[in-house]
Amino acid sequence: MIIKKILNDNMKNKIIIISVLVLVIAISGCVNSDMEGINQIIPKLNDNIKNGDLNFNLAVDGLNSYNRETAKIKVRLAIENFNNAKINIGDIQRAYKNLNNTNYIDYIDLISNELESKINASLSLQSAAQTQYNNYIDSANAYMKTGVYYQHRRDSLVRNNPNLFN
Repeated sequence: MIIKKILNDNMKNKIIIISVLVLVIAISGCVNSDMEGINQIIPKLNDNIKNGDLNFNLAVDGLNSYNRETAKIKVRLAIENFNNAKINIGDIQRAYKNLNNTNYIDYIDLISNELESKINASLSLQSAAQTQYNNYIDSANAYMKTGVYYQHRRDSLVRNNPNLFN
């Protein structure tokens, strides 16, 4: 009986240890898969933001050269790019829900604020391209300055945390 008890206790300990290991591996796998998901989305996000910036600047060039049709096309593309980036942010937020790192959370918040400002700038620029009112241009400039402010803060966060953002 004593031998059976020791074997049973020993078996229980093995089961507990194996269960803990499986749990740790499962949790690690979730975090890794979250990070892998984020790492797959980040390049798309960056491309959408860069393309949005490029199209916004081309729309500004179009307005400055009195080519309203080019401005309308490019600003529409900029809005599309920035909205796609917002979708990427939503995907990242769903993927990182298990990550509790304030730097990641700050990064996502900064990008969200940046995108809101750049979308508002693009919408104002779109209104300027459709009308001849300079107040839309002033509004677009103000929103874009705010967007660039958040972009610089995000860049600084990445630069100051190279181990998190490779």
